[in-house]
Amino acid sequence: MRNLNLPISAVRKMIIPILVFILADALSAVNTVSIRGKILDETDVPVEAANVYLKGTIKGAATNEAGEFIITDVPAGQFRLTVAVIGYQLLEIPLTLSANDLDLGILRLKSVALQSQPIVVTAGRHEQQLQDVSVSVSMVTGQEIASRQAIRLDEALQYVSGLNLTGSQVSIRGSSGYSRGVGSRVLMLVDDVPYLTGDTKETNFNSLPVNQVDRIEIVKGSGSALYGSSAIGGVINVISKNITSEPDFNLNLYGGFYSPPHYPEWEWSDRTRYLSGLKVDYSKRSGNTGFRFGAGHDQGDGYKQNDWSRRYYVNGMVSYDFSPFRELKLSGTFMTEKHGSFLYWKDLSNALVPPDDQLGNTVQSQRGHLAGSYRQVLDDNHFYTVKAMWFHNDFDDNISGDAETADGNQSTSDFLDGIFQYNFSSDNHQLTTGAEINGSRVASNIFSDKSGYNGALFVQDEYTLNDRLTIVPGLRVDYFQLDGVGTDYQVNPKLGLVYRPGEFTALRATAGRGFRAPSIAEVFTSTTASGLRVIPNPDLKPERSVSAELGYNQFFGKNIFMDMAVFYNHFWDLIEGQFNDDGDIQFQNVTEAGTTGFEINFNLKAFSDKLSYRMGYTFVNARDISKDDYLIFRPRHLVYENMSYTWGDIQFGVDYRFISAWDRIDESMNLFIKDADARVPAHVLDLRLIYTFTLQKHDVQASLQANNLLQYHYIDLVGSIAPTRHFILALSLGM
Repeated sequence: MRNLNLPISAVRKMIIPILVFILADALSAVNTVSIRGKILDETDVPVEAANVYLKGTIKGAATNEAGEFIITDVPAGQFRLTVAVIGYQLLEIPLTLSANDLDLGILRLKSVALQSQPIVVTAGRHEQQLQDVSVSVSMVTGQEIASRQAIRLDEALQYVSGLNLTGSQVSIRGSSGYSRGVGSRVLMLVDDVPYLTGDTKETNFNSLPVNQVDRIEIVKGSGSALYGSSAIGGVINVISKNITSEPDFNLNLYGGFYSPPHYPEWEWSDRTRYLSGLKVDYSKRSGNTGFRFGAGHDQGDGYKQNDWSRRYYVNGMVSYDFSPFRELKLSGTFMTEKHGSFLYWKDLSNALVPPDDQLGNTVQSQRGHLAGSYRQVLDDNHFYTVKAMWFHNDFDDNISGDAETADGNQSTSDFLDGIFQYNFSSDNHQLTTGAEINGSRVASNIFSDKSGYNGALFVQDEYTLNDRLTIVPGLRVDYFQLDGVGTDYQVNPKLGLVYRPGEFTALRATAGRGFRAPSIAEVFTSTTASGLRVIPNPDLKPERSVSAELGYNQFFGKNIFMDMAVFYNHFWDLIEGQFNDDGDIQFQNVTEAGTTGFEINFNLKAFSDKLSYRMGYTFVNARDISKDDYLIFRPRHLVYENMSYTWGDIQFGVDYRFISAWDRIDESMNLFIKDADARVPAHVLDLRLIYTFTLQKHDVQASLQANNLLQYHYIDLVGSIAPTRHFILALSLGM
């Protein structure tokens, strides 16, 4: 295995200048003051979680339950205080600070319908209101994740309109089928930086702790013009929680069990199957320095035989404000997991039991990342950021196709990404430009010892012609190289339009090109498991696409919102796992494919926001044009509904999912998976009950979650039953 570590002397040479710079900056600090106040609405109710910041600086805070905020370590001078929160009119106040602390007293916000929309950052690499973006964007808040007691991040995405999961592999509007964790057409970011393994380039949901997530933003449609390869089908951006101004401690404990299957012949264990875990985190800011640390443990017996799991993780974040205009953040995670391997069932009569040769198969993995971000605000209209991330992945298993050895598969990979981004804003322009470079290195007995790199330049301008029309042109140029394959480049332009015919109406249109370079795993995989042989294909070419979307959204008063979109995607050289004439699996370029469809979303709030209802319907016609047939593993219909009602300290919620059965699978799977054609539409009903109370001045939340309440059995992979009914009881404590 290659030694990928830097020499100690090299590390010392990098770290010492940084420490000297930080110390010198700290010693040169000037006298500072604090700004405090209280935010109320028109009816004197405190406004919680309002974003209060000084425009043109990095200084800011969020209001607490009482609507109070405090911004510390602000130098004397003239500033503009901005208060922004969903559902209220933006408030800006000019301030002149002297040598004394400033108490602003009570500030009142006016509720308006137009700003009852979230602020998103992923669509244009900067903050925007949802109605100002030219693409479809959805969001999952940290509150939604917590209320559903999501254990892994992919569970938090189950009710995002237009998105479905095949196992843990994400498809947005039919962009992806299933290739068992190898390659992804949806790019996953963590705080705007790609979060990928160096070998498979897969999405990594299990290595991020859910209690550290502030929100998840999902951009639907090709994002290659800003984010490059792997964003051909969309982008998922996980935004981390900010470090709190006041000390904040949170503890979450949960436990649950699986119900026996509906069919007695499927029962394989005479004992109850349990799952449990805990999460803890602590956050605090002191002067210019802040930190957040957390840890957790999850374990489950599994509802299928040989599907148990054990996971441990730690995470942390440290921030330092050099001044009100310069900020450095460092963060990282480490996760270790061991679990059984259930590839597919023995047959439909034994749907929760794997074939005998899979029993005892295990996979062990360690994953972690280190990330850094430096942001400098030059003035009200200019700022730049420098971000970098190193992602390390190491896994091994005892799954071997060789009867004489049990060495199994092993891979160690590293992925390093660096981004420089500059933003400029004026009355008519919002310019985003920058450069990105990343590299991958792999040492593996399944993917070989390979490396690759990618370099890119990108630019996008949001040009506002008048108060109704905005034009959004963009361009990204990528150059990439992969061992044994060679070099190539891609030029991906885009053009977007946003037209606002009325105060509460927005029309949008976007079109652009996308691409995805094959991962090292797709090109070089060579292994055998459970009778399946996978062989390399060094002739793989990058995928290319053209995508377009037309959309419309409308506010009807303050409490009703509707969004509709029609979309079109045309793919060339689509990479899918295929059986060749010898019966081996090989990743190949499908000649041509296309997806068309539409999506409708409807949001409603009523009874003073106590009742919340959301519905999304997506129709996708995914065609293999070369074969004049449906693309494999794509559902045509997705219906997601969510409703919650709050009565005092009690909240009741219900979620419903309908996913139509795949029109087509890879028929060759019938050769080694019995009853591979068995599939039905999915009807999943989840219920939750949450009770919030105070215990000795501490916030406590108890919740009961019933997932798949109707015990409806369906498959989420070929030959694999989706989770059966299970109940989770959780207790959360905040201090």
